[in-house]
Amino acid sequence: MMTIRDIEKLPRCERAVTRASYQYYRALLHGASAGTRQNLRRQWLVELQRRWPDAWKSG
Repeated sequence: MMTIRDIEKLPRCERAVTRASYQYYRALLHGASAGTRQNLRRQWLVELQRRWPDAWKSG
């Protein structure tokens, strides 16, 4: 798993989605509350959609 320091070294276009993914999975591993996990998952999905908008368009 990458660290925040590793994430900061990534190109700018990759940082937000990688950081959101890191925070979500870290919360899962550390047993965060359901509300926290849901909020972090929502943020992660928003970043995925922002980064790759064409992947979310249906047929």
